[in-house]
Amino acid sequence: AIAKRAGANAVTVSESVLHRAESLRETLLPDSLDLAVTRNYGETANEKANELLFHLALATVSIVVLIGFAIGWREAAVTAVVIPTTILLTLFASYVMGYTINRVSLFALIFSIGILVDDAIVMIENIARHWGMRDGRSRTEAAVEAVAEVGNPTVVATLTVVAALLPMLFVSGLMGPYMAPIPVNASAAMIFSFFVAVVIAPWLMVRFACK
Repeated sequence: AIAKRAGANAVTVSESVLHRAESLRETLLPDSLDLAVTRNYGETANEKANELLFHLALATVSIVVLIGFAIGWREAAVTAVVIPTTILLTLFASYVMGYTINRVSLFALIFSIGILVDDAIVMIENIARHWGMRDGRSRTEAAVEAVAEVGNPTVVATLTVVAALLPMLFVSGLMGPYMAPIPVNASAAMIFSFFVAVVIAPWLMVRFACK
């Protein structure tokens, strides 16, 4: 039985071990012995991670398509940029805090993807509503006023979700380290989603409107 060190990539370790075992088959093992792999946690971890990544991509596409039908395809294009940006920022924050990408952290992203896009949707929809007024304001001016109009409620909504998630970080016992990536990643995703919603989303709306 071979175990990986803490923080090592189980997929890479298992592939290296199998490659090494195959290279030793003809030189170290006699003909009367056979080599068989009974358990390969690297393979199962890789399968689970790929499955979660698929569901993450599926959730993103579903949200983009839904916004395209409900609000407009320009707004859907902005959302298609906002969601990956928020996820990448969250993964960077997770890396800085010492958390690795695993099944738990990926589950946290899938869990939070439905709520992390809420801030951006509120901003995008309100900007589109202000533009639809056609009251003589420039698109940039209307976008700034639209963001300011819903800024405070969005801050409160974001902090409310973070306050609901953070207590999971203080779970004690054996489940503590296992559960920790969920509140950390989900809370980081919510905070980054707010800044992306008030900075990147309005800018993209204005840029796409000028095309």
